[in-house]
Amino acid sequence: MSDNRDVGYAILFFGFGIWSFFKGFKRLYEKRLIENTPTSTIRGLAMGLVELTGKAEKIKTFRAPFSGSECVFYRYTVERYQSSGRSGRWVLIASGDSQYCPFYLNDGTGKIMLLPQGAELIMPVNYEFKTGLGKSLPDNLVDFMDGNGLTHRGIFGNYSLWFKEWFIVPDETVYVLGTAQKTSAPLNNHGERLVKRLEELKKDPQQMSEVDHNKDGIISEDEWDKAVARVEQKLLEEELKSQPEDDSIDVVIEKGDEKQVFIISDQSQSQITKGLSWQVLLGVFGGAALSLAMLTYLLFRLNHW
Repeated sequence: MSDNRDVGYAILFFGFGIWSFFKGFKRLYEKRLIENTPTSTIRGLAMGLVELTGKAEKIKTFRAPFSGSECVFYRYTVERYQSSGRSGRWVLIASGDSQYCPFYLNDGTGKIMLLPQGAELIMPVNYEFKTGLGKSLPDNLVDFMDGNGLTHRGIFGNYSLWFKEWFIVPDETVYVLGTAQKTSAPLNNHGERLVKRLEELKKDPQQMSEVDHNKDGIISEDEWDKAVARVEQKLLEEELKSQPEDDSIDVVIEKGDEKQVFIISDQSQSQITKGLSWQVLLGVFGGAALSLAMLTYLLFRLNHW
């Protein structure tokens, strides 16, 4: 290994160690906040940072894009392995979620709307598929790639792809640490507005051509479902951002301006804090150890120049 290369790697790992060190302290702050914030009931909710646990209830249900599971919230990523010389790395080529579509949390004393935009999700992967030797893409993932204009085959065969999907299903127990605040949510005529938007979409040839992702001249059921989901997400985002004076004011849980911590999880509080403890340990102590080791190596190398 050349002098320049080993020093370059040492600087890179030194920077990563510093990043891990401060990331670990952020996790420590979150862990202590979770441990020190008492769990509230929706009926006795106060404004500001709150901790809640309850069952997820739908305003609108979706089909998760990979598994097809009915859910109130989803997130997905698609990564492709890219080789570079003797090494390689996984590169994100597609991602998405339903963050603009709210859902309810019901703890038995009442229910409240969650606006998941900007939330940190602490959830295990619900669906995962990685291509490999003898593992070709199943039809559902081929349809997803084709429907979104993504290539899964190269000159020398299929790409190495990694699909991951997270979702929350109706009636699943959900933990939330977020900010309770008043907002305007004009959702009473949401259905009528959605129908009107979809009618406008159908009348616009240019927009309909964009719905046809694989450009075969036919709008498949999957392509139309994705178009409806996109239209509804945009509509809900507009409704939730608007503040008409004549609409009633309600309380929602969302990411606050002062307290930036906003966590949504399908794990229990003890599971979350246990996971954060490991991240604190690896981040603070592991990051510090790595940075010190790399700094020592860099000083040693500089001493020999």
